[in-house]
Amino acid sequence: MAFFENFTSVIRDKWLDYFRANRTWLEVQMKTTSVRTPEGGRRPSSFLILGVVNALEPKLSNLMVPFYQLNSDEDALIDVLGLNFDPEVVLDNGEVGKTIDAASEGDTPLLSDSGLSASEDGWPPN
Repeated sequence: MAFFENFTSVIRDKWLDYFRANRTWLEVQMKTTSVRTPEGGRRPSSFLILGVVNALEPKLSNLMVPFYQLNSDEDALIDVLGLNFDPEVVLDNGEVGKTIDAASEGDTPLLSDSGLSASEDGWPPN
């Protein structure tokens, strides 16, 4: 599970970088279409976030098929990926509340790259 926790952290950071770079138009878009977050904030639609993070992190596409097979609810996927938070609040305050619990270190990674070790392909990042 350590792999997944690290992976979701990378995805969260990339999403926040994207949001920061595109904040002006995303704020305009969220005035008409936004989703309430557990802490009472708002975020863009799940489909928009999933599209962005899949484009920013190609390895996520390896998880999308099994995720959709288990639960095709896009809002649930946002929860699993730890992205159900208000990006404006995070960027302004620098705090993110996690939406999933991390398991203990030493769990088996969810994905393998055809038998390559992390040191051979550079993934997952340290």
